[in-house]
Amino acid sequence: MILKLIKRPRSGRTVGSNRHGAATVETAMLIPLLILVSLGATDVAQYINLAQSITNAARHGARFAAKDTTQTVEQVEREVERVFADLFPQCTADELESALVIGVTDLNGGVIGSGMLEDISSGNPVAVQVQFDFDAIRWLKGWEYFGFDFVRSEAIGRRE
Repeated sequence: MILKLIKRPRSGRTVGSNRHGAATVETAMLIPLLILVSLGATDVAQYINLAQSITNAARHGARFAAKDTTQTVEQVEREVERVFADLFPQCTADELESALVIGVTDLNGGVIGSGMLEDISSGNPVAVQVQFDFDAIRWLKGWEYFGFDFVRSEAIGRRE
């Protein structure tokens, strides 16, 4: 008698079995979006890592330029290039040279005319600017968004 009160669906399917199709469609729609978000987050993280590395390279260059044993701007540029070669061993010297711009300036932001750091007296500041093309090391090359073209940093040290 009790068994007659329980109704079974006539089609033989259980109630809710049509949710499998909806879940498949929802998953198919969300996976490309999740992949895009993941790639974007990875690219932003790579940019932040590069920005920190460039800041460290500029600081290293400013410390090197501040030493009284450093005599020329070319020595500072070579030292910053060496730091970048250590940071990005996968890049060739030509790739780094085309992507990297290094500037060494005096107190007023003017380029040191003679290229001799000895002309800057002890206690005066010397600034090192580093600019790097993000596409040189980016794994998603050619994407132009968020203005992530170049990464710049500047550090200032006082001559000994």
